Amino acid sequence: MKVKIENYNKGRSGEELAKKYLTEKGLMWIESNFLCDVGEIDLIMTDNDWLVFVEVKYKSDDMFGIPEEMISSWKVSQIRKVAQIYLMKKPAISKKYIKYRIDAVCILGEKITHYPNIQ
Repeated sequence: MKVKIENYNKGRSGEELAKKYLTEKGLMWIESNFLCDVGEIDLIMTDNDWLVFVEVKYKSDDMFGIPEEMISSWKVSQIRKVAQIYLMKKPAISKKYIKYRIDAVCILGEKITHYPNIQ
């Protein structure tokens, strides 16, 4: 149980780092941790006229691989499904932003890498 709590807290701190990083790059934050039956989207932001669904992967070291290796085609497909549910549940946002993309932010230690449009 302690490991789950530590992983949860580590994930949330990674999301906060990613949010701060993307905000400094000019993206605007809308919400965090949108959850539905299909899955979760870590961050939802805007980049000019794009709605951006962000997957955040954080690892303190590369002992068991790098964050980029944790984003499979299955994961991207799942995020796409959750994004479609989000757009159905938020009609005002779906009308305002007709374009959307899926980005990834991978954090390894203190190094942050942003990958726009991973779909």
